[in-house]
Amino acid sequence: MNFRVVTSRGWGWAVVALLCLVVGVAQGWIELIGLGVAGLLTFGLATLYALFRHSHEVSFHLAHERVVVGDEAQLVVTVSNPTGHSLASLDVVVPVGEQQVETQVGRLRKAAQDDITLPVPTDHRGMVQVGPARVIRQDPLGLISREVVHGDVRTLFIHPRTIGLLSMSTGFVRDLEGNPTRDLTDSDLSFHALREYVPGDDRRNIHWKSTAKTGQFMVRQFEQTRRSHLMIVLDTEPEVFATDDEFELAVSAAASLGVRAIRDTRDLSVLVSADARPASTGRLSALREAARELASRRRAERGSAPARIRALSTVSRDRLLDELSGVHLQEGSPSIVELSRLASAQAADVSIAFLVTGAAVDSKTLHSASVAFPAGVEVVVVSCAPEASPVTRRMGRLTVATIGRLDDLQQLLGKRMAVS
Repeated sequence: MNFRVVTSRGWGWAVVALLCLVVGVAQGWIELIGLGVAGLLTFGLATLYALFRHSHEVSFHLAHERVVVGDEAQLVVTVSNPTGHSLASLDVVVPVGEQQVETQVGRLRKAAQDDITLPVPTDHRGMVQVGPARVIRQDPLGLISREVVHGDVRTLFIHPRTIGLLSMSTGFVRDLEGNPTRDLTDSDLSFHALREYVPGDDRRNIHWKSTAKTGQFMVRQFEQTRRSHLMIVLDTEPEVFATDDEFELAVSAAASLGVRAIRDTRDLSVLVSADARPASTGRLSALREAARELASRRRAERGSAPARIRALSTVSRDRLLDELSGVHLQEGSPSIVELSRLASAQAADVSIAFLVTGAAVDSKTLHSASVAFPAGVEVVVVSCAPEASPVTRRMGRLTVATIGRLDDLQQLLGKRMAVS
């Protein structure tokens, strides 16, 4: 895509040249007429210069498409000369989020290539759009600027900081995989007892020896075994977080818990407010956003309310961190109590639920959030308060753990924190 733009200097040059020509003709000043003609002729030559397309080949790529907040990220711009003659210098501008990264490429000899490495700021977690690259070429006087766009938009994922946690087989999270529970079922592996046959029982579970002894049909009853399933609910309501650092601590805590669960190959669900999604980018995202709006409109026409909670992808560590990179505080997000109620509808096989929120939530609200889950679900609230002393307290079946630093999560999972 090509753009030819008259610069501010070019407009000034053209206006002065026209004034000189008009005044010179009106007053009969040969000198002004000469200046006006020379100025317009120069402007025309600059326009012709901009019409010729440059022969540079420009490409760019990210040294790493995924980095942790605060780590070094680099943008590599490659400019090559495929022609058999030297090419003039030019400027290359690459948009990085809301900033512009600029560099100047000098004259290139034939078949030469220049690789330029530029730093990319990673001070804040997020999904940063990079590109496309704009090559700017101007005439020697800077009157006409020609811009050529190269490449597509790419995304740099700046992940939240995480900490390596101990295996969740100890501490708050017990390994329930393959172990019997108190829930009884008619078909499983762990035998519990015999009972009388009732219509609808599977005949394959009839215990024939006991039937022969008692004279009544007796069937086997089992204790249900299950696989531990973790749920992480991240609060995105702005009112419960005093500072941005407090929310970043909450995101990092949720990310660390999720990464550890994925590493332990556990079933995992990570839920956030549906309003906390990042802004749509790119053509594919725009199509998806249009489809979501159409679906919401159809739900509204049918009288059903749109979903206010969404599940993040947990198929891999990178996918989870990618999506957490785009989660932000959002006005109008449901409260932690409402999030818990929405999450409880998906908690049929959940063994433990982590509610990650800010320090402004009071005990009464936390208790209301915990009772939204079924009785068999252990609820742990991770309250994030930067620089606070780590402490854990019990509120009935609810455990509230306050962390002041991300390192405190290790104590939380290891149950080495002092209980008040």
